[in-house]
Amino acid sequence: MKKISFIYLPILFFIYITVETLLKLNHSTLCESAGCLLADNLLKFDSIYLNFMGLFDALIILAIGWLSYNKKVSEKLFYLVLFASLLFETILIGYQYFVSPEMCKFCMGVYAFLVVIMLLSSRKYFLMVIPIIASVVIALSLLTIPKSEAFIIKDGNYLIQSIDCGHCKKVKTYLNEKSITFSKLDINDIEVKNFATFLDFKTIPILVVKNNKSVQIINGDINIINFFNKENSTIKIKESVIDNSIKSLGSGLLYEEVDDEGCGFASLTKVESNCSQ
Repeated sequence: MKKISFIYLPILFFIYITVETLLKLNHSTLCESAGCLLADNLLKFDSIYLNFMGLFDALIILAIGWLSYNKKVSEKLFYLVLFASLLFETILIGYQYFVSPEMCKFCMGVYAFLVVIMLLSSRKYFLMVIPIIASVVIALSLLTIPKSEAFIIKDGNYLIQSIDCGHCKKVKTYLNEKSITFSKLDINDIEVKNFATFLDFKTIPILVVKNNKSVQIINGDINIINFFNKENSTIKIKESVIDNSIKSLGSGLLYEEVDDEGCGFASLTKVESNCSQ
């Protein structure tokens, strides 16, 4: 059993990553699912460099495993490298799980190799690793992490707003009185906040009008109301609300009037203002 976990499995692990690396260098892959493509997009650099890192790590595990088996180095060094690799992959897999709608099968294969090697080499160390892995996953689950999913899909009117913003209430009252259908997008949702920050808007409400491939974006209550006054909208459809997809960052964010047309919100880079009216 020790020879399997210290030598044979690390050899298979090294071969597994080597095959994927060679395929990737030739514009192919073992994993052709959408999850693998999404996982590549989560990296700050070309995914091939992560393969090179994996190759180096697998080679280190194999070398130290062989030396440990032959009593040339302490087994603790093998467990230390294996533990570090498992923790590194746990963070990558965990983040991917919470961000991506589909997992990368190759990454899961790498993780499975590390878990099996750790389990077969020492059940004692494996049991010690489980609480640490669990704590990493729990910590990631507590963070509001942007997901790779669209929140403006169908044609229609989308209002980026907050229940505490007086200017937003003004627009919502107007739209309801005119029987104009719209969907609410809460500024506290991390994807919505990223979108507003990307546009360099510092106040809400923000209206996004999607019509086929055309998109119009209007900022400020006066501008939004004037937009519909010019359109003379008379469509009578019940208000639709996107509440199930909204994850609030908490009730600690307040809003405060910063100009005549909108309320400032706390962006991801700085707090513009607080608003309640």
